[in-house]
Amino acid sequence: MPKAKELEKKETFPGEKLSVIEEYSDGPGTYQEDGDVRSNTIGTTTIDKNRRELVVKKTTPMIIVPDEGMDIVAEVGSVARRDARIDIFVVDGTHVHPTKSGVIHISDLSRDYLKNIDMAVRSGDIVKGKLINTKNRLNQTSLKGAEYGVVYGFCSRCGGLLEKKEGKLICPDCGRMERRKTASTYGKEQLV
Repeated sequence: MPKAKELEKKETFPGEKLSVIEEYSDGPGTYQEDGDVRSNTIGTTTIDKNRRELVVKKTTPMIIVPDEGMDIVAEVGSVARRDARIDIFVVDGTHVHPTKSGVIHISDLSRDYLKNIDMAVRSGDIVKGKLINTKNRLNQTSLKGAEYGVVYGFCSRCGGLLEKKEGKLICPDCGRMERRKTASTYGKEQLV
Protein backbone atom coordinates (compact mmCIF):
# COMPACT_ATOMS: atom_id res chain seq x y z
CA MET A 1 0.00 0.00 0.00
CA PRO A 2 1.22 3.55 -0.71
CA LYS A 3 2.58 5.57 2.16
CA ALA A 4 1.03 8.85 3.33
CA LYS A 5 3.54 10.93 1.34
CA GLU A 6 2.73 8.99 -1.83
CA LEU A 7 -1.02 9.41 -1.27
CA GLU A 8 -0.84 13.18 -0.77
CA LYS A 9 -1.59 14.99 -4.07
CA LYS A 10 -1.76 11.73 -6.05
CA GLU A 11 -3.72 11.96 -9.30
CA THR A 12 -6.46 9.34 -9.45
CA PHE A 13 -8.97 7.76 -11.79
CA PRO A 14 -12.41 6.32 -10.96
CA GLY A 15 -12.17 2.90 -9.32
CA GLU A 16 -8.46 3.18 -8.56
CA LYS A 17 -7.46 1.48 -5.30
CA LEU A 18 -5.91 4.03 -2.93
CA SER A 19 -5.75 2.36 0.48
CA VAL A 20 -7.35 -0.20 2.74
CA ILE A 21 -10.07 0.76 5.20
CA GLU A 22 -7.81 -0.03 8.17
CA GLU A 23 -5.42 2.78 7.16
CA TYR A 24 -7.88 5.48 6.03
CA SER A 25 -11.66 5.75 5.89
CA ASP A 26 -13.50 6.77 2.74
CA GLY A 27 -14.12 10.54 2.53
CA PRO A 28 -15.62 12.80 -0.12
CA GLY A 29 -14.72 11.63 -3.63
CA THR A 30 -13.97 8.08 -2.49
CA TYR A 31 -15.91 4.91 -1.69
CA GLN A 32 -15.26 1.64 0.07
CA GLU A 33 -15.48 -1.71 -1.68
CA ASP A 34 -14.47 -5.03 -0.08
CA GLY A 35 -12.24 -3.28 2.47
CA ASP A 36 -10.48 -1.10 -0.12
CA VAL A 37 -10.80 2.69 -0.39
CA ARG A 38 -11.18 3.62 -4.06
CA SER A 39 -11.43 6.86 -6.02
CA ASN A 40 -14.90 7.91 -7.13
CA THR A 41 -13.73 10.46 -9.71
CA ILE A 42 -10.80 11.86 -11.68
CA GLY A 43 -9.01 14.04 -9.19
CA THR A 44 -6.22 14.65 -6.71
CA THR A 45 -5.99 13.02 -3.30
CA THR A 46 -5.53 14.69 0.06
CA ILE A 47 -5.50 13.20 3.54
CA ASP A 48 -7.62 14.58 6.37
CA LYS A 49 -5.29 13.66 9.22
CA ASN A 50 -7.75 14.60 11.98
CA ARG A 51 -10.42 12.21 10.67
CA ARG A 52 -7.95 9.75 9.07
CA GLU A 53 -9.82 9.77 5.79
CA LEU A 54 -8.86 9.98 2.15
CA VAL A 55 -10.42 12.76 0.09
CA VAL A 56 -10.36 13.07 -3.70
CA LYS A 57 -10.89 16.58 -5.03
CA LYS A 58 -12.48 16.49 -8.49
CA THR A 59 -10.37 18.08 -11.26
CA THR A 60 -12.86 17.88 -14.13
CA PRO A 61 -15.38 20.71 -14.51
CA MET A 62 -18.99 20.32 -13.40
CA ILE A 63 -21.32 19.70 -16.34
CA ILE A 64 -24.25 22.10 -16.30
CA VAL A 65 -27.43 20.63 -17.71
CA PRO A 66 -30.28 23.13 -18.17
CA ASP A 67 -33.40 22.12 -16.24
CA GLU A 68 -36.91 23.51 -15.88
CA GLY A 69 -37.12 26.45 -13.48
CA MET A 70 -33.53 27.64 -14.04
CA ASP A 71 -32.86 31.27 -14.96
CA ILE A 72 -30.91 31.82 -18.17
CA VAL A 73 -29.29 34.67 -20.08
CA ALA A 74 -29.18 34.35 -23.86
CA GLU A 75 -28.61 36.19 -27.11
CA VAL A 76 -31.53 36.34 -29.52
CA GLY A 77 -30.68 34.88 -32.91
CA SER A 78 -33.27 34.59 -35.64
CA VAL A 79 -36.73 36.06 -35.04
CA ALA A 80 -39.79 34.78 -36.92
CA ARG A 81 -43.44 35.84 -36.53
CA ARG A 82 -44.30 33.38 -33.75
CA ASP A 83 -40.95 32.47 -32.13
CA ALA A 84 -37.32 33.43 -31.66
CA ARG A 85 -34.23 31.22 -31.51
CA ILE A 86 -31.78 31.96 -28.71
CA ASP A 87 -28.21 30.99 -27.77
CA ILE A 88 -28.06 30.42 -24.01
CA PHE A 89 -24.69 31.39 -22.49
CA VAL A 90 -25.54 31.69 -18.75
CA VAL A 91 -27.48 29.03 -16.80
CA ASP A 92 -28.35 29.81 -13.17
CA GLY A 93 -25.54 32.36 -12.95
CA THR A 94 -22.88 30.07 -14.45
CA HIS A 95 -21.30 30.77 -17.85
CA VAL A 96 -21.66 27.75 -20.18
CA HIS A 97 -19.49 26.95 -23.17
CA PRO A 98 -20.45 25.91 -25.75
CA THR A 99 -23.76 27.74 -25.75
CA LYS A 100 -27.06 25.87 -25.57
CA SER A 101 -29.85 26.39 -28.11
CA GLY A 102 -33.28 27.53 -27.03
CA VAL A 103 -36.55 29.00 -28.23
CA ILE A 104 -38.99 31.67 -27.06
CA HIS A 105 -42.56 31.26 -28.30
CA ILE A 106 -44.76 34.35 -28.67
CA SER A 107 -47.15 32.98 -26.02
CA ASP A 108 -44.30 32.93 -23.46
CA LEU A 109 -43.51 36.64 -23.69
CA SER A 110 -46.28 38.45 -21.91
CA ARG A 111 -49.87 38.18 -20.72
CA ASP A 112 -50.77 40.85 -23.27
CA TYR A 113 -51.58 39.92 -26.86
CA LEU A 114 -48.70 40.49 -29.28
CA LYS A 115 -49.24 40.37 -33.04
CA ASN A 116 -45.54 39.76 -33.81
CA ILE A 117 -42.71 38.65 -31.57
CA ASP A 118 -40.46 41.46 -32.83
CA MET A 119 -42.58 43.87 -30.78
CA ALA A 120 -40.87 42.33 -27.71
CA VAL A 121 -37.44 41.02 -28.83
CA ARG A 122 -35.15 41.57 -31.79
CA SER A 123 -32.15 39.74 -33.20
CA GLY A 124 -28.99 40.54 -31.23
CA ASP A 125 -30.79 41.45 -27.98
CA ILE A 126 -29.62 39.92 -24.71
CA VAL A 127 -32.53 38.44 -22.72
CA LYS A 128 -33.02 37.01 -19.25
CA GLY A 129 -35.64 34.28 -18.93
CA LYS A 130 -36.79 31.15 -17.13
CA LEU A 131 -36.63 27.66 -18.64
CA ILE A 132 -40.14 26.20 -18.75
CA ASN A 133 -39.58 23.09 -20.88
CA THR A 134 -36.37 21.11 -21.42
CA LYS A 135 -37.82 17.96 -22.95
CA ASN A 136 -36.00 16.80 -26.08
CA ARG A 137 -33.33 19.44 -25.35
CA LEU A 138 -35.73 22.11 -26.64
CA ASN A 139 -34.92 24.64 -23.84
CA GLN A 140 -38.18 26.55 -24.18
CA THR A 141 -37.84 29.86 -22.35
CA SER A 142 -40.43 32.21 -20.85
CA LEU A 143 -39.98 35.97 -20.47
CA LYS A 144 -43.19 36.41 -18.44
CA GLY A 145 -42.69 38.41 -15.27
CA ALA A 146 -41.12 41.79 -14.44
CA GLU A 147 -37.67 40.30 -13.77
CA TYR A 148 -37.51 38.68 -17.24
CA GLY A 149 -37.15 40.21 -20.67
CA VAL A 150 -34.55 42.13 -22.66
CA VAL A 151 -31.61 43.21 -20.46
CA TYR A 152 -29.59 44.80 -23.30
CA GLY A 153 -31.24 45.90 -26.54
CA PHE A 154 -29.63 47.17 -29.70
CA CYS A 155 -30.95 49.71 -32.20
CA SER A 156 -32.33 48.04 -35.33
CA ARG A 157 -31.20 51.02 -37.45
CA CYS A 158 -27.60 51.75 -36.33
CA GLY A 159 -26.79 48.94 -33.85
CA GLY A 160 -26.17 51.25 -30.87
CA LEU A 161 -26.98 50.12 -27.32
CA LEU A 162 -30.47 51.35 -26.41
CA GLU A 163 -30.82 53.38 -23.21
CA LYS A 164 -33.92 53.22 -21.04
CA LYS A 165 -35.28 56.71 -20.32
CA GLU A 166 -38.67 57.24 -18.68
CA GLY A 167 -39.75 53.70 -19.59
CA LYS A 168 -38.79 54.08 -23.27
CA LEU A 169 -35.81 52.65 -25.16
CA ILE A 170 -33.96 55.33 -27.09
CA CYS A 171 -30.82 55.01 -29.20
CA PRO A 172 -28.31 57.68 -28.09
CA ASP A 173 -26.58 57.54 -31.50
CA CYS A 174 -29.46 58.06 -33.94
CA GLY A 175 -32.37 59.04 -31.66
CA ARG A 176 -34.60 56.13 -32.72
CA MET A 177 -37.17 54.95 -30.17
CA GLU A 178 -37.97 51.21 -30.05
CA ARG A 179 -40.28 48.83 -28.17
CA ARG A 180 -39.11 45.79 -26.23
CA LYS A 181 -40.35 43.62 -23.38
CA THR A 182 -37.68 44.81 -20.92
CA ALA A 183 -36.62 43.21 -17.65
CA SER A 184 -36.55 45.23 -14.42
CA THR A 185 -32.73 44.92 -14.52
CA TYR A 186 -32.39 46.47 -18.02
CA GLY A 187 -28.88 47.85 -18.47
CA LYS A 188 -27.71 46.58 -15.06
CA GLU A 189 -27.50 42.80 -15.54
CA GLN A 190 -24.07 41.22 -14.96
CA LEU A 191 -23.39 38.92 -17.90
CA VAL A 192 -20.20 37.12 -16.83
